[in-house]
Amino acid sequence: NGRDYFFLSSGINAEYGALLLPYLEVSVNQEYLVKRIQELASGSCLGCFRWESGGKHKNSPWNKELPTDSQIVVQSIATYLDSHLPRNPMFPEGRTFTTQYFVQTPSKVDNKKREYAFYQSSIHPPHFKLLVGDEVWEVSKGRNNLFHSLLLFLYYLREHQHGMLGPVNLGPTGLNMLWIIS
Repeated sequence: NGRDYFFLSSGINAEYGALLLPYLEVSVNQEYLVKRIQELASGSCLGCFRWESGGKHKNSPWNKELPTDSQIVVQSIATYLDSHLPRNPMFPEGRTFTTQYFVQTPSKVDNKKREYAFYQSSIHPPHFKLLVGDEVWEVSKGRNNLFHSLLLFLYYLREHQHGMLGPVNLGPTGLNMLWIIS
């Protein structure tokens, strides 16, 4: 099929390509996305990270039709967690984290359906919060909002969910993500 041809023509085994595909679904502009992920991964500490925009595309400045760097990072983390959480029959598309623990505007927030969630309340500019029961835990706006919100989410899981995200341990015997806040 066409997808297999794309992976084979680019030197990527189709089986590995199928594992990569969910990471690329944040934008239909795959060329920009792959280039921007490479740029973000080069150097150290996401040095070229632009929280409310992104990089140049074909010698043109970033525009709102392209994903922000924040959106690329959060989608990558969500996809990683989706790949490690067991499938939930209530969410047949196989994206347990994305459907159960991540809410993106313009989706309506229904706190009765979930005990806690990572919440993107605004796309432009990107803004993230934590939903806990009926409360909204606000995090300061700006460049570090995504990272501070992710840290708060991990802190909440460590302190109130015994380090578990659903059935998955985020501590040293599981995904080992909690060392970030130790």
